[in-house]
Amino acid sequence: SSSRREMRSLKAMLWTCCLLLAVDVHARVEPATKVAFKDSLSGQPLVGVGVRKKGPIKVYGIGMYVDSLGSKMALSKYKKHASAAELPKQFFEDVLGGFGKTLLLKMVYGVSKEKMAGALAESIKPRMSGSLSAVAEFEQMLMAGCEAHAMGGRAAGGTEFQFAVRGSSLGVQVNGKKVGTISSKPLCQALLKCYFDGKSVAPSLKSTCAEGLLERLH
Repeated sequence: SSSRREMRSLKAMLWTCCLLLAVDVHARVEPATKVAFKDSLSGQPLVGVGVRKKGPIKVYGIGMYVDSLGSKMALSKYKKHASAAELPKQFFEDVLGGFGKTLLLKMVYGVSKEKMAGALAESIKPRMSGSLSAVAEFEQMLMAGCEAHAMGGRAAGGTEFQFAVRGSSLGVQVNGKKVGTISSKPLCQALLKCYFDGKSVAPSLKSTCAEGLLERLH
């Protein structure tokens, strides 16, 4: 009967909807790690993704989210550039500006909490100006976050670290749970420089963010 057919087609539609919900269609996959990043996080759009490698080992996938309006205002003078390849070095210095941004790290290769915190600190220290006390605080916060919110207290595969940077404020989350906030402009700048200076630890993040930020200006 027609009502049975309607019922069947309705069930089929619902099943399709469930499948679409199960596969997050609003996500971007980082090609080297196959890690997926949502298109937006706390209202901030995703502008680029990359991978942190240590030799042949893919340690984590990383995505960056930015304040939509703040980033456009800070970078509007680059609108005339047709492609990311044309952008001057100054562009990446302006990316370090005060507008809000969030770095989301998703572990692919599991390590101990000490190793993860130590590795990030080692990248930050040479880029840091002034006292290194904020770096030590950052290390302790990462380890405490793993201890409280990560499986087995380790930075195992699948563990997520979220660093929300706005001006001189750095908010730390582990697996979506807030750990704390550090107020240190030199630390915020040094953390961002790890990814956006001339010796980026994740060159693919730097290049895709340049493309993504430029795209948002047009």
